[in-house]
Amino acid sequence: MIFLGTYKHNLDDKNRLTLPSKFIAKLPKHIFLSKGFEGCLEIRTPEEFEKRYQYLSQYSENKKDSRNASRIYFANSHDVEIDSAKRILVPNELISAAQLVKNTVIIGVGNKIEIWSESKYLKFQKDTSPMYETIAERLDDSNK
Repeated sequence: MIFLGTYKHNLDDKNRLTLPSKFIAKLPKHIFLSKGFEGCLEIRTPEEFEKRYQYLSQYSENKKDSRNASRIYFANSHDVEIDSAKRILVPNELISAAQLVKNTVIIGVGNKIEIWSESKYLKFQKDTSPMYETIAERLDDSNK
């Protein structure tokens, strides 16, 4: 399952966010909402959340970075339900973590979905779009 595209949606006064119809068609009723990187939130299907768990659990619990990464990720993850109006309830702590206000941007990122505050996403685009070719080249170089 691959998620693609960019959509603008509003967070309502009760912290509910309507998800794009194209995403809803691919999602089960229960999904996982987590704190992501660069100040966004991530939505993962149960299968993708399990893969994330397996990835993090492969690292030794004897290492502090491993313990901290697991603590941060799982303490900031929630099992949420998509309601009949195609909305999810975003917990207050995740709204704070992502600095979400009314205007949000929801993007497909392959195996997951990201939720951004519109202002953060516009800054991210401004900062990274001019570097797209350079980033791609660096990724190519790192696989050699």
